[in-house]
Amino acid sequence: MLSRPRIGLLTGPVGVGKTTIAQRVVDLARQRGLVCGGVLAPAITDHRGQKIGVCGIDLRTGERRTLARTDRDLGGPAVGLYSFDGEALAWTVRVVEQALDPCTTPPCDLVIVDEIGKLELWQGVGLAPILSHLSTLRRPWVLVLVRDFLLAELQTRLGPAERLVFWASKENREEMPTRIVDTLWPPHPEAERTRGALGL
Repeated sequence: MLSRPRIGLLTGPVGVGKTTIAQRVVDLARQRGLVCGGVLAPAITDHRGQKIGVCGIDLRTGERRTLARTDRDLGGPAVGLYSFDGEALAWTVRVVEQALDPCTTPPCDLVIVDEIGKLELWQGVGLAPILSHLSTLRRPWVLVLVRDFLLAELQTRLGPAERLVFWASKENREEMPTRIVDTLWPPHPEAERTRGALGL
């Protein structure tokens, strides 16, 4: 019998709002009393609202680091217009590895990995070291963000590890956070019957 998958892959086109969905997943999970860790990577924007970089947020501590910029050289690897900060990338790996460690107190129920992209799959840096941990997960759940055109390549890198794929689109992105949380932690049948009786 196949073991229960421990990896969720949140995918979709550029600009669909995967990071926003992941943040809402974290919010919903925390409302259920679950412990969340890992890294979210929202955009850094200029005064016109144009994206000029990416920052990393440690979901356990709230610490922020600038990961990449388009308007300056941060001295690390580069992908397209983005220059990355090598030390900040190493920090993200440490943050995720700590969140994955079952000995961390309190242990995480959900770890966010935002994101596995060209940097990891094509250059083998950034969060690439995390990939080797995912095929042996027993706990916690890990939600990995990946762009749709890189999904097949990431799936190949994950090998036989079981996973669930969540496809985000402009049409379903509002309901996607609840769908993800309910899939990873199915509501208790008795609770659902109570909710139904109350008209919720």
